[in-house]
Amino acid sequence: MEQIKNETKSDNISAVYADLSSFDQIKKMSYQIKERFERLDVLINNAGVYRQNRQITEEGLEETFAINYVAPFLLTNLLLDSLKKANSSRIVNVASQVHSNHLDLNNLQFEKGYTGVKAYASSKACLIMFTYLMAENLKETNITVNCLHPGIINTKLLNVAWGSVGAPVSEGAKNLIYVAMAPNLEKVSGKYFDNKHIKPSKDITYDKELQRKLWKKTEEIIGLKFNKY
Repeated sequence: MEQIKNETKSDNISAVYADLSSFDQIKKMSYQIKERFERLDVLINNAGVYRQNRQITEEGLEETFAINYVAPFLLTNLLLDSLKKANSSRIVNVASQVHSNHLDLNNLQFEKGYTGVKAYASSKACLIMFTYLMAENLKETNITVNCLHPGIINTKLLNVAWGSVGAPVSEGAKNLIYVAMAPNLEKVSGKYFDNKHIKPSKDITYDKELQRKLWKKTEEIIGLKFNKY
């Protein structure tokens, strides 16, 4: 935050912090945001991890699933009232072209057959399915919900998983900012973007029945209910 303040010469910047593997910290952060701001115009769910070996959170969840999918599901739902208070607001979920075309609701956390790639690809498929169902749920509101593949970008995650084979972080940021800010996307919702273009995601992500089952299972995992599903 201090670095951004120094570079932009603006004091109109604020920061909150949470370990996104912790439900309690996510809830606390959402309360801090609500207390500090009367509305939210944009929510970009960008945090993600890749784990070579299966690791467990304090709630007993597999970390990739918890951070890449459950955290944005929980945070977005907790902040929905703040997003509704804006005239026109956007939810942007950062997915990946490395998303799975298979989802086993009985093995979402890979108790069986874990690999880093499988867990990562599955978590991103879940995030895309959440995007589509949330967009459908909010179609009568002022909120749009989209997701994107940011490109193959030299983040810490890419280095751990595949090595330094990508573009600079600034290039990935441009793709996020486009979906979050472009005026021509004001009414566009429920889409998957790749390099600023709407593209189809994997077939399984459009399965509406599976979307609803995943939503319900996620609510059971979190222990909170957010809507009719």
